[in-house]
Amino acid sequence: MTAGTGHRRAAEAIAEVVRRLLPQAEVICVDLLAYTPRWFRWIYPRLYETLVRFFPPLWGWSYTVIDQPRVFGGIQPIRRAWNRLMARRCLRSLREHPPDVLIATHFFPADCFASAKRLGWLSARLIVVMTDLFPHRVWFTDEAEAVVVGSKPTYALCRQRGIAVERLHLLGIPVGPSFTQPIDRPRVLEGLGLDSNRRTVLIASGGMGVGPIAQLVRQLMKLESDRPGALQLIVVCGANEPLRQEVERITRPSRMPVRVFGFVETMPQLMQASDLMVTKAGGLSLMEALTVGIPLVIFAVIPGQEELNAEYVTSHGAAMMASRIHDVVGTIRDCLDHPAKLSAMRERACLLAHPDAASEIVKQLVLPIAHGT
Repeated sequence: MTAGTGHRRAAEAIAEVVRRLLPQAEVICVDLLAYTPRWFRWIYPRLYETLVRFFPPLWGWSYTVIDQPRVFGGIQPIRRAWNRLMARRCLRSLREHPPDVLIATHFFPADCFASAKRLGWLSARLIVVMTDLFPHRVWFTDEAEAVVVGSKPTYALCRQRGIAVERLHLLGIPVGPSFTQPIDRPRVLEGLGLDSNRRTVLIASGGMGVGPIAQLVRQLMKLESDRPGALQLIVVCGANEPLRQEVERITRPSRMPVRVFGFVETMPQLMQASDLMVTKAGGLSLMEALTVGIPLVIFAVIPGQEELNAEYVTSHGAAMMASRIHDVVGTIRDCLDHPAKLSAMRERACLLAHPDAASEIVKQLVLPIAHGT
């Protein structure tokens, strides 16, 4: 789904494992939005981006209200019919080429596939992989034979909300295998033109480049005066090209080493090369960071699902919350002065990780179907 890079990365991670374990299988990784009308495909991600960038309280309010049982029960028939209408091309394709297994890493395809099963013409096994740590009701569908969740609190809340234990699987949110492959950290930093003797802070703004990242970078650069030679920055601006250009401009005269990127495919290497990561709280981004074991400072959290994701990692000691730029700078300064904090957070992050989630999803839920068991 182009509505969120995390959902797409999770799907690709599962697809990669299926291709490896079932080389004879036909594996198709589909962006459902590509099958929707052009106007809907254009507006769907932009509407979400506009809400979270300019009207985050409105997004947070709507997220909470829609999750209420009575409200969701009232709108779900309309939502279901609308989703089916928008996805009719994809559903037509499924009719013509029925699959054996459908794996949905976003609630839109999960609902569309469930509609087809409800109507009786689709018999494929449906596996829903929740890529957020909070099980919002939009993820729920009675037609899914399996629901995969990423944490014990998520599992418990799904049980409270009525998902039967035989359908529920605590396997983690799938991440790509490159997040578990070790790197030569000094060599990676040298290749980036950075100093392996400095502490490296990775600032990741998410796929959309949300948050006051330029202002944060400007303030962090001042630490070069307080603690010369101690810190360097890697800044990933995602698809926000104006942000990338602004950060490039303000860091050009800096005495502190800073590398600035737009959208990257090398996030596993950048995470492993860094000592601390400042990020928003997307479900998959957090799981990728936990897999690598990098301590986190959660900043610029989108109300709704990201608040709940952040609560999970901070409550387990793998991350620290910093709602203001001043707090982020203070937290990083404190970590420079007390490196034992970083070590403790790294250990706690590893305890929360599910590095084999993609493999376990395939082994436990897909292979039995392929082998007829």
